[in-house]
Amino acid sequence: MVWMFQNISSGGRWDVFWAYAQRVRTVEACNGLYTREVIDHWNHKLQTSSCGPSLLPNLRSLSMTVPNYGPYLFEAFPIIPAGLRTLEVTTERNVGSSAIQRLFKHLTDVPLDQLVDVKFRGGDRIYSASLSLCRATFLQQNRSTLAHLNLSMFPLTHEDLEHIGSFSGVTKLALEQQGTSIQLSKFFGVIGSSFPSLRAIMVMLDRTIREDVSMDVIGGLEPCRELQSIYLASHRWKSLTKQDVRELGHRWPEMEVFSLHQAEYHPDQVATPLGILEDFAQVWSRTLHRMVMLFDTAMPLPGSSSVRFKFDKLEMLSVGRSLLHERDMDDVVEFLKAVSPRQLNIMSFKAPAGSNYDRWGLVKDRVNAAWAT
Repeated sequence: MVWMFQNISSGGRWDVFWAYAQRVRTVEACNGLYTREVIDHWNHKLQTSSCGPSLLPNLRSLSMTVPNYGPYLFEAFPIIPAGLRTLEVTTERNVGSSAIQRLFKHLTDVPLDQLVDVKFRGGDRIYSASLSLCRATFLQQNRSTLAHLNLSMFPLTHEDLEHIGSFSGVTKLALEQQGTSIQLSKFFGVIGSSFPSLRAIMVMLDRTIREDVSMDVIGGLEPCRELQSIYLASHRWKSLTKQDVRELGHRWPEMEVFSLHQAEYHPDQVATPLGILEDFAQVWSRTLHRMVMLFDTAMPLPGSSSVRFKFDKLEMLSVGRSLLHERDMDDVVEFLKAVSPRQLNIMSFKAPAGSNYDRWGLVKDRVNAAWAT
């Protein structure tokens, strides 16, 4: 349903509208501009009726857009009720920090105290808004109810996270880190102490970090003992060792999704040997079903009869832009069939030339030949 607010001063149309307004639980899009006449009329209706302070008093889920051309809709209309539980905010490109500051103030003034799921997303990262986010109190007002929090459009330093505070009930978190590689350990340390109940985390590391990033930096997440999904994105990752895998398995034995995303392959990079999948199978065989990592496929692989540890539930393996030479395809196929005996969706990024992507496609077909129909 799409509503366009108009002047309904004549007749009984207000009563008809109000009957519908009380039933609304979810708004999937909220944007637009309205004339001062319409705004004044609707606000007067709310102020002089017994309906209450909100135009949609029983709204529980709201998806809204912050435009780059002027005030957003609920600056004009009191749409958001105190009982809102899910808030998703999308910002258009080139939205200034002043619009975000007004948004934070409005959310604080409602006031909201039952939010469970908060997500901010947009075309641009808003670097200048982190201070406003730290000062905004609408998140703290929902400290006891928040379970899912996505602040990835606001690059944050470890000091910013400390100012935002602790949320012991948040189980799903998405952030973008701002700072140098030296500050990564502190950043993850603050996450571990502030969000100890995490089950899923997504962190995009600062794009200016160009050196290899090792698994040591996430040691601060150890207090999050219930982690089941880790998604980390970096310019480049340091090759994982068997010891790294053992420590990961010890810290988080119930891991279901493990992703070390890297958009590009770097010729001077030492990637993680594909054979390390057997080490992952040793620690997460019964739980892991999705994995993302850049691999070195040229290193020697164990023969199929030598593979001791196998995945029980692995369904998807994303290899990104991992290089695969034709001479190594047979060994890769036999190893993957051995370490993951069930049907396996192998995904790769399509390189400009396409030949590497095509080779991975052939590997996928051969690995899953037994399930072909």
